Amino acid sequence: MKSFPGNKYLILLSRLILGVVFIIASIDKIADPAAFAASIQAYQLFPVALVNLAALVMAWIELLCGVFLLGGVLVRGSSAIVSLLLAVFIAAMLSAMARGLVIDCGCFGKGHETPLGWLRVLEDAGMLLLGLYLVRFPVPAISTGNAPVSARPD
Repeated sequence: MKSFPGNKYLILLSRLILGVVFIIASIDKIADPAAFAASIQAYQLFPVALVNLAALVMAWIELLCGVFLLGGVLVRGSSAIVSLLLAVFIAAMLSAMARGLVIDCGCFGKGHETPLGWLRVLEDAGMLLLGLYLVRFPVPAISTGNAPVSARPD
């Protein structure tokens, strides 16, 4: 078994957590992009002209990255994108909190409203750590963790 940093079971668990969270988070956003656009607009960070485009693009990126993480495909790239999204989400939440906005975080769509707060920031920070961990130690789904990612059978 590998030591802690590259432990294949920790990597798998990290992939599963992030993949499931991002897939679940994307479902309501894709089903109701107008509601997600309203959540984005509530942060008052995007120009109104870009809100709808941001809502559509972010929701589908969340879904694709979640599926890739669950499937063990393009793990490093998906983890990097998820980490970037989480960093942006954290910055947006902190900005809204600093400005005194009392809004829903918009994390899981309108059907699962969660008020913006420190708990949400800490949850996203934890997921950001998982994402960065996967950027550093990606292992594909079919790997046992013993062979290099680029190894091909003879």
